[in-house]
Amino acid sequence: MNALIDSLDESNPSTLFITDNEGNVLLSNDFTALTLGMNLHDLLHSNIYDLVAKGVYNKSAALQTIQTKKKEEVFLETNQGYCVKSTATPIFYNDGTLHMIVTKSEPITSKQLEEWHKRNPTLTSYLKSDLPIEQASAVVAESKEMKKLLRICNQIAPYDTRILFTGESGVGKEVLAQFTHKQAMQEKRPFISLNCAAIPENLFESEIFGFEKGAFTGADAPKKGLLELANNGTLFLDEISEMPLAVQSKFLRVLETMEMRRLGGEKTVHVNFRLISASNVDIEALVHEHKFRKDLYYRINVMPINIPPLRKRKQDVLVLAHHFLQKFNEKHQKNIQLDAEVSKKLLNDPWIGNVRELRNCIERLVILDGLSPFIIAEESSCNAEEPMIAYQHLDYEHYLQKVEYSYFLNKLEKNEWNISQTAKECGISRPLLYKKIKQFNFNQLAARSNPAP
Repeated sequence: MNALIDSLDESNPSTLFITDNEGNVLLSNDFTALTLGMNLHDLLHSNIYDLVAKGVYNKSAALQTIQTKKKEEVFLETNQGYCVKSTATPIFYNDGTLHMIVTKSEPITSKQLEEWHKRNPTLTSYLKSDLPIEQASAVVAESKEMKKLLRICNQIAPYDTRILFTGESGVGKEVLAQFTHKQAMQEKRPFISLNCAAIPENLFESEIFGFEKGAFTGADAPKKGLLELANNGTLFLDEISEMPLAVQSKFLRVLETMEMRRLGGEKTVHVNFRLISASNVDIEALVHEHKFRKDLYYRINVMPINIPPLRKRKQDVLVLAHHFLQKFNEKHQKNIQLDAEVSKKLLNDPWIGNVRELRNCIERLVILDGLSPFIIAEESSCNAEEPMIAYQHLDYEHYLQKVEYSYFLNKLEKNEWNISQTAKECGISRPLLYKKIKQFNFNQLAARSNPAP
């Protein structure tokens, strides 16, 4: 019992509580109360029969254990949008009478959900009201906000409506674009993606429209542009706000007529594609500054969908972390686990780089398994602006190395490994930045992130 009480420390990010044989809550922790939208005081004066009746959560493993006197496992959803696998274990008196029930929960991964579905064809009520299992497993989402967006994308997928995803860098705009494409029954049709910020302005038009042989110096053979490659499929334009103004007018004409010509060509080509755009800046503000065409903005903004940053949907953090952890453990043939201390730090981090930053940090957790979990967790926060308390025990030289490591990694990830942009932001030369990348052995991480030249 003492061990159970110790495990209920509020630093433990898992939901866990103890009830008596009548369902009265005896012990719990702050994190459990958070998942139920309650404070700990109210939870400790509650009965699980009443909680289920009020819809605080839709199903209870503890209630089933009270009825069966056996260990029970259920998948449930709380009124705060948490989906968890809940396991209730009975504890008996010496005479065999039920004494109390210990209930622990953990976030549901898409793999667990799929396995549960195979064993239990009749899904629980919350799953019936959510996306079909094969669709829900395509995107890792636990928060109410993301589930709502998935339902919206699933609903509009069959239509050719143009979508504009907005949100901070790294929130998952392309992931939702691919999800929408797949739900439109277009898995076998092309999904062509272009980051508009990564194409030099003088090459943008040829990249989009293609060109004929002899159209310009070096055009030794005809080449299809992205508009033709996306025919009968989806064209995803990320950071569309970076499209040059000279190209915007021509692209607008394509959207109006669904016809185009290659550079240097005379033949009109009919195209048929669905346009999904994305931006991490306010395009409407760019319109007022005359940096983006108003008519094009209205053409691409038929269905606006804003994706909230990760710090505003904390329910997704641990689920995504476990998803990435499983992925990188398999890739690197390791078995790194998240303990309570690291999990708490993951929950408290602001995640300025959103899901992309979280993914990179979990990969570091797996690759740098020689460091203590506390040090790794501090580095995984990638927040060079906060005091690095974890490094206070180091001597001056090693402390500076740790600070530099976190500082440069934060800047590189923020700028998506664009060397020129990062060097400019840091106020240093490119050669010095390359030296730091080599010094801290960032090359392996950079290669996986497709660094910009």
